[in-house]
Amino acid sequence: MSVKLLVFDSHPVQYRVPIWQTIARLQPGDIHVVYASDCSVRGYLDTEFGQSFAWDEPMLEGYGYTVLNCEKGTPLSGWASLTGKGVGKLIDAFKPEAILLTGLNYRYDLMAYLEANRRGIPLWLRCETQDEAVVRSRSKATVRALMYKVTYRKFARIYYIGELNRRHYLKHGVPAEKLFPAFYGTVDRFERMPADEKKRLRDASRASVGISDTDFVIGFSGKLIQKKNPGILYKMLADLPEELRARTWLYFLGSGELEPALKLEAQRALEQFKVRTCFAGFANQSQLAAHYLAMDILVLPSRRMGETWGLVANEAMQAGCGVVVSDAVGCHVDFRSLERFRVFKEGDPTDLARAIYSLSTFARNFVWPRKVLENYSILSTATALMEKFSVA
Repeated sequence: MSVKLLVFDSHPVQYRVPIWQTIARLQPGDIHVVYASDCSVRGYLDTEFGQSFAWDEPMLEGYGYTVLNCEKGTPLSGWASLTGKGVGKLIDAFKPEAILLTGLNYRYDLMAYLEANRRGIPLWLRCETQDEAVVRSRSKATVRALMYKVTYRKFARIYYIGELNRRHYLKHGVPAEKLFPAFYGTVDRFERMPADEKKRLRDASRASVGISDTDFVIGFSGKLIQKKNPGILYKMLADLPEELRARTWLYFLGSGELEPALKLEAQRALEQFKVRTCFAGFANQSQLAAHYLAMDILVLPSRRMGETWGLVANEAMQAGCGVVVSDAVGCHVDFRSLERFRVFKEGDPTDLARAIYSLSTFARNFVWPRKVLENYSILSTATALMEKFSVA
């Protein structure tokens, strides 16, 4: 057997699987995906969410795949947790025209990299690495830069997910002619949803927790952890104009270690400012739409602890929310010029309040960013990855 593109992915990921499914639908038989582990399907403990779960949408349907189960200890827990045993045999079995890696995080990725080069098979890369998401010492940055410069030389094609990702590759010696756009995106749950259904879901979701039509809902979606800095939403309340604050709700979608502390802050905010809070908890993929529709804006206030993109910003815009992100969030460079997108200085609650207030003047609109997001769609990425194999 042979395929045009053999993909090596660590495990089924909810925002990558739809790419493989779309390619298989558009070009049947041209792609096969190899997973080191299927832990995200059978269920695993996510320590940052603070619970065990499996994604509730079909992750292993609609495309060809193989699960190597080359795990050592707890999968996804470190470099050696995915070993790469059996990678070479699979490459020989499928005889691909090209091999795509989705990361360089595990021994598994290194084995695919080495085995592809050993056989002279063109090697491609699409991952989210950039240089501004984490503060590093000069010595660490120097070693990291050297490793990347050596590693990237062996790739025939590198697909960048956004502007900071593109700058990273150029900085580390990748020639511009090897770089191709395949922007970060996720499934659009709202694209074919009628406007009246969006309104119905929004009204029902808000009514279920006591939010009125005139209330202003500031949302957060993700893990309640230090990296995401959700507590700054309470710190910025003092800087919101009183008229806006009086009708404000905070809406936390997610779970994590900071939840008890945030609930204490919620009680203080209620007593001091009469600001109410909804803790919606963890929501699986099929449950996300109603939560985003309930929000008016979404805030992603992450610190420089590795927020290389911030896909919740894409999801919120698909639902028509305004979005505010810190300047530590990777996508801020790509989206900052959009009408209902704001960027604030990392860790600055006053600047955050200013950004929120500027978006509060817009009426809720379900479709404002739709044209822009076409380039950040699953179809756009799938088409970009298979363009080389398309018949002119």
